[in-house]
Amino acid sequence: MKAITSSAKLDMTFEEEEQLLQLKTKCLNDLAALQLKLDHYRSVLRSCSLVLEHQPDNIKVLFQKGKVLAQQGEYSEAIPILRAALKLEHSNKMIHAQLSKLVKKHTAQRSTEKALDQKMLGNPSRCQPSVPARAPGPSLGSGCSG
Repeated sequence: MKAITSSAKLDMTFEEEEQLLQLKTKCLNDLAALQLKLDHYRSVLRSCSLVLEHQPDNIKVLFQKGKVLAQQGEYSEAIPILRAALKLEHSNKMIHAQLSKLVKKHTAQRSTEKALDQKMLGNPSRCQPSVPARAPGPSLGSGCSG
């Protein structure tokens, strides 16, 4: 990576620069795969982002980034990335499976969070007052019966 980055400062033709960019992208792609195997998730995300700067339609990297975000529980970030990958390659069964699993997990997570929120706030009654508790004038109550 150092050699590729430092050689970018030399005078090159457009074709040479493109070849260098392709090589850099391949190296970063391979690096992200290795970092993923080592569970270095922050590094994987950094490598994937560098690749996506030059190749926003790189399906392999989109899939890796979505997978890492999912492993970190960042479902709302991972889902759009995996959908973008699936849009580029509709028939990819791995992306379909990962996205399907992720959407189910995200739905379950949201319903659990909602249940916890309701539990923390208490079960609000079905009948809520329509005026503030300290409205000026005579107290009319909440308007609820029973």
